[in-house]
Amino acid sequence: MAGRSLLLLCPLAALLIASCGCGGRVDPTMFSQFQRAQEAFDLARHPDDFLRVAAQYQEILDTGLISGAVLYNQGNAFMRAGKRGRALACYRQAVRYRPRDEQLTENLNSAMGFAGTKTPSKSMVLYILFWQDVVSYPEKILIDTLAGILTFSLALAGMFWRPKLMNRMAIIAFLLAFVFGVSVAYDWYRFDVVSRGVVVKDGAVARKGNADSYAPAFTKALPEGSEFRFLQSRGDWVQIELPGITGKHKGWIRMADVVIY
Repeated sequence: MAGRSLLLLCPLAALLIASCGCGGRVDPTMFSQFQRAQEAFDLARHPDDFLRVAAQYQEILDTGLISGAVLYNQGNAFMRAGKRGRALACYRQAVRYRPRDEQLTENLNSAMGFAGTKTPSKSMVLYILFWQDVVSYPEKILIDTLAGILTFSLALAGMFWRPKLMNRMAIIAFLLAFVFGVSVAYDWYRFDVVSRGVVVKDGAVARKGNADSYAPAFTKALPEGSEFRFLQSRGDWVQIELPGITGKHKGWIRMADVVIY
């Protein structure tokens, strides 16, 4: 009976897992374009050269390819070009896919340091899901998928051979699939639902409304590298919320002065 119950749950879990999607194979054309960008980076000597390299990486990203390596290298190009706010935005996105890359972490900390940005304190969720910032987003999806497949396979095997053992193992696999399903859902929320951004112009002024005629929203202009949560946009302006007490640090800033991701 337990085996049949698990079999009823498994297809639903499989559908939920499949809906998360996985990255496709790398296009050979994109790989060649990536190699050309790397070669251009090695030959670059001046800030304008590195800006052109960053544009080459952006062409790859504009195709819809999601790659931690491309974002990381684009961040390096922006750093060498002196565009550290843009570099910070790239590193923030890259770390989702390369959380254990020590060089990326070092460069991210360097970019945060120049901007005076402090590492945000961990939320209670991240203490509970302690692996959240160690296992990458795609890896979580893969583990969740494999755990779902294993649950189904063990439950099916339990109908024909050693049902008690198979069902117990299936329950363990199902719990693993459930936990990593929650983990994937949390990443989806914080990466795809909540939009964040970085100020890329030093001395950008945030205002109380979406026009220059409004008074400044904060006592000081925002330095390049200031990070925020994106709330909404109106015309050429975006409403942002700085880290701190919700509702106390909101303002409007020109879209040209920020990068949103």
